[in-house]
Amino acid sequence: MFGFVRPLRGELKVREWERFQSVYCGLCHTIRSRYGLLQTVMHSYDCTYLALVLCALEEEGASCRRRCILHPLRRRTCASESEGLRRAAAVSVVLSWHKLADTVRDERGLKRFGARALQFLLRRGYRKAARDLPEFDARTRDCLDELDRLERQRVVSLDRPADAFARILRAAVADSGTDSRVLQEMFYHTGRWIYLIDACDDVAEDFASGSYNPVILRWQLAQPSLAPVREEMNHTLLQSLAASYHAYILLRPHRDAGIIENILCQGLPEVTRQVLDGTFTNHGGKNRHGSL
Repeated sequence: MFGFVRPLRGELKVREWERFQSVYCGLCHTIRSRYGLLQTVMHSYDCTYLALVLCALEEEGASCRRRCILHPLRRRTCASESEGLRRAAAVSVVLSWHKLADTVRDERGLKRFGARALQFLLRRGYRKAARDLPEFDARTRDCLDELDRLERQRVVSLDRPADAFARILRAAVADSGTDSRVLQEMFYHTGRWIYLIDACDDVAEDFASGSYNPVILRWQLAQPSLAPVREEMNHTLLQSLAASYHAYILLRPHRDAGIIENILCQGLPEVTRQVLDGTFTNHGGKNRHGSL
């Protein structure tokens, strides 16, 4: 949905990086087969992380080799469809739809028209995903409505809007078996981090446009720079990552622990540093399909 959740590639073993790519590709194929080819344009790093964690808790994990539109000549290794991938696929489609609805509500001109057109094309797949995860769809709608109210009120708080967004990711794993309570805590704090790091990344743009940004309002920034609040934001962002990791260590994954720990302990702290330093890039833009 945003593209901030990623491993630190240089610290992964070759087989770990290949495994991460296979889950990314496996999730893309699952989205395509269940909800339609067009839905894959919204495929993101963030839901790949969700898929990786859910698949790590499954006793068996198979892989296969498949072609796709982006790689038509050579088969690529993909994680085989499983319950974890199916759930992550439905979550991805539901979140993408509501992200487009948010764009329609908040933007004007070509951005709004483009989001409406894409909603029309993706409507059928979204309805199927909403039927697969009706409670998640309802909770996502409620949380985003609450977030919209807070933004319109221009609430001077980091915690209230971040909490509204974080509860969406908590709902994504709300009924995930015996590990559900731990997963909810883990993804709640990941969601809080995503919301706040996105707010930090958007400071310059929101300052220029006058759009709601909790970081600007909370610290009453007089210029579009994070320099005056870099230390404070670094502290609160790393606190969320620490809370997510403390929940994670209560899990007992059957595989991919090295990749998950790399993301939590190295990848996300590195993204935090880059965003706060103003050096973060996202391969040409958020939600770019095929960004691996």
